[in-house]
Amino acid sequence: MDKFELRLDQAARAAWLSYVGGRTQDEIAAQLGVSRPGVQRLLALARQEGLVKVHIDHPISNCMILSQAIRDQFGLEFCDVVPSDPGEDHSSARYIAVAGCDRLSRYLERSDPLTLSLGSGRTVRAMVEAVSRMERPQHRFVSLVGNVARDGSSNRYDGVTALADKTASERFLLPAPVVAGSVEERDALLHQRLFHAIAQVAVEAEVGFIGVGPINRHATLFQDHFINEAELDELLGCNAVGELLGWPLDRQGDLVDCSITRRITSPSLEILCKQRLVALAGGDEKGPAILAALRGRWIRGLITDETAARYVVEHGVERGITNQEVRE
Repeated sequence: MDKFELRLDQAARAAWLSYVGGRTQDEIAAQLGVSRPGVQRLLALARQEGLVKVHIDHPISNCMILSQAIRDQFGLEFCDVVPSDPGEDHSSARYIAVAGCDRLSRYLERSDPLTLSLGSGRTVRAMVEAVSRMERPQHRFVSLVGNVARDGSSNRYDGVTALADKTASERFLLPAPVVAGSVEERDALLHQRLFHAIAQVAVEAEVGFIGVGPINRHATLFQDHFINEAELDELLGCNAVGELLGWPLDRQGDLVDCSITRRITSPSLEILCKQRLVALAGGDEKGPAILAALRGRWIRGLITDETAARYVVEHGVERGITNQEVRE
């Protein structure tokens, strides 16, 4: 997606909010993170490019309907829904990364010191890779998940190091596996002075960008050897459908109580949800996990694709739109 397409995407969002959503220009400016004159320019571009007719002639129109339904139902601060291209399997993943980069960059561009936390995973890493280089030595970034597997190998989807390198900022990495080998090992890690200091930085973060993982045979937790097959079977037996930072959730968004839960080294979700957690995930496979995170009220912002958003609307939104409003 080039710069003009991104601009056209923003123009379509502004047009939908104005002409369909009935929002004022000040409200649109707050929603999109631009100035009021910027909103006026976007609306002008939408008219110039023929997006504004009897309806918004752009795929983003469906995305905006889904976005508003999810945002209203689950009380989110924002929900960005990017289009899904059925002809290209990985296209929406790139769009999610770009949309996440846009949100992340608004924080990075601030001149005041910022503490920002990151989860891991392919989408989070892709978001970081989309960030432009900038000098921001006043900021600091901290990982919310352990950066090593049990065999000692590094977490290849860590985003903290890459983001700190791009911005010349401080970095803090959790020196632990996502799931410890035993409860005793986890307790020993958590009581180390260094581990406690890094966990404290994580708690102080203003905002965190995290992934959402499914619990199945293709789960990153399993594929990257953070848990073994027996532990995966235990999670499936406990009806876990997704995970946030390693913490397993059932369909209602409640934490699953099992032997694995008692060995996770990530900061607890109960503490982290007091900050602004933004989840990035998409695709039909992750639909149940995203819906669980929403039902549990663990996140305040969501960046997803049309496919996952449709799943959430069809299975979790009880009001707000009709089937006719979301075109096939």
